[in-house]
Amino acid sequence: MLLMEKVALLTRQNENFALAMIIESKGSTPRHVGKMIVYRDGTIEGTVGGGLAEHYIIEESVNALQMGKSKIVEYKLNKHAKDGIQMNCGGTIRVFIEIYQSRPELILAGAGHLASALAKLADMLEYPYCVVDDRIGYATKERFPNATNIFVNEDIGEALLEAGPTERSYVIIVTKDRDDIVLKTALQFPIAYVGMVASKRKTITIFEKLKSEGITEEQLEQVHSPTGLEIGSETTEEIAISIIGEIIKLSRETKPIKVKQLNR
Repeated sequence: MLLMEKVALLTRQNENFALAMIIESKGSTPRHVGKMIVYRDGTIEGTVGGGLAEHYIIEESVNALQMGKSKIVEYKLNKHAKDGIQMNCGGTIRVFIEIYQSRPELILAGAGHLASALAKLADMLEYPYCVVDDRIGYATKERFPNATNIFVNEDIGEALLEAGPTERSYVIIVTKDRDDIVLKTALQFPIAYVGMVASKRKTITIFEKLKSEGITEEQLEQVHSPTGLEIGSETTEEIAISIIGEIIKLSRETKPIKVKQLNR
């Protein structure tokens, strides 16, 4: 597979990665043209020439991924030059590190009016989403035409298990009357976010129930309830905007990345 074909595939798969490309090369350098995919853990595909310069570019790419910002870096491959690195080539390279950020993957637990409003916003933002519910008449392709999947089970907890939450999943709980079941199931996964649309009294009641069933205080601290940004929202559409706004905000926050031993 050509490297740019892999870039296209990773983009379709909603992966997070960097593409490092030589954009300028002067004098003697290992390569004048080169591209390299860099993953969050420092592993790579392709090359921009190898050696110490490539090692530094991998480190810069991982850092750019963590910050979520593209950048241009430049290296003098001359250990005798001011600001040069320990190489003997003598030339200079400039590299553009382009960041491809994965989009939040929404799991709409509940298929009512609020879920429908959230789905429309997800469509606009090109966020992939699936729908989970225990009601066949609500969780349909007609109501959610762009959903990647629809999972219906009379046991809504089983439906969420079928959805297979991951560390990129943003679970939004808007069920008719099964919030506790969905929340208990969701907290078993290392998800990015779980928000529950509920009143303060309902949230307290659900939390007390789940604690009696073995859910820890630490797990419950992950839950956003009330969910959404404080914007004075009242209508269904306004509440949906506040929730998506919170998800956008949280998804842009920088988080530490565990990096494997970088290739030298």
